[in-house]
Amino acid sequence: MSTMKQLWFAAENRVELREVEIPKVGRNQVKIKIAYTALCATDIHQVSMGLLGAKPPMPLGHEASGVIEELGVGTENSGLKIGDKVCLYPTINCGICPACKKGEPQYCKNFKTTGAFAEYVVTDISAVFKIPDDADLKKYCLAEPANCTIRAMDLVGIRHGCSVAISGVGGIGSIMLNMILLSGGVKITAIDPVESKRKLALAMGAQYVIDPIDESIEKRADEITNGSGFDYVFEMSGSPNAAEPALQILAKCGTLVYFAVYPPKYEMPLNLYDLYMKEGRIQTVFTTNTIMPRTISLIPRLQLDKIIGKIMPLSDGVESFEVFKQAIYPKILLDCSN
Repeated sequence: MSTMKQLWFAAENRVELREVEIPKVGRNQVKIKIAYTALCATDIHQVSMGLLGAKPPMPLGHEASGVIEELGVGTENSGLKIGDKVCLYPTINCGICPACKKGEPQYCKNFKTTGAFAEYVVTDISAVFKIPDDADLKKYCLAEPANCTIRAMDLVGIRHGCSVAISGVGGIGSIMLNMILLSGGVKITAIDPVESKRKLALAMGAQYVIDPIDESIEKRADEITNGSGFDYVFEMSGSPNAAEPALQILAKCGTLVYFAVYPPKYEMPLNLYDLYMKEGRIQTVFTTNTIMPRTISLIPRLQLDKIIGKIMPLSDGVESFEVFKQAIYPKILLDCSN
């Protein structure tokens, strides 16, 4: 029996690196030697609060890149071959449930996850996307979170010349900031309590930063926007403490995007009269696999070298969860080759 290392959600607030059997390749399936898998706040929150219905025991990891090692029967017309570099979509959709037939595969009733904090992944051909032969696999493991940010841009549609604020510039926030910088937005302002992340935002091209601990967010927003507020506000942190201030700095006729995944039991107080008087719009964001080819094409234009903060071996996977909680690095990658 061939085995591999894989990181598992073992119990509430506990992860384990396990030695498990490498799955056999079945019909319409692909075996991928994983190169890098990025750590996401969703992984942390699945373990700490059962986010997205996560229950132990289950394998973790969903932002991955690697190289095809084996192709199963039924994949002959996929255009993929052994040795191709690829990135993964994190779920396998059934294609036959009402959501899939409606063109909303992200809400598939029968989805399955991959568990990509591992040396190998065996998954359905539909979840595998070819990337350029000369691709840097470190960058392309971030295709999945970048895909989510493109979904946000599709839903929101920032108009050129409109002011934009982004609250929380960690891993996904930094990628979202990059998308905003490509959008034609102005007075781009990053809000984050961590000094190193504010400096990163400025290095990437943000025009202003706000420290929510030592500065008044509303006062600084008024100064930056001449009292108008921001036309678009992206809340990326998932912190309940940041949810209400994001609404307070929204301009009239503005759009507030609650991108982050909040604790499942958190309920935000919302004054609908204030929102009504602003004619404000609230938008949330999930994801979809239908735009992955567009995301892959955009990866070379993203400043991912600045966003990747630390690379750790898969053997230190348990420790990586604790490093993530220190909020030092925008994005942590696990090198799954060791």
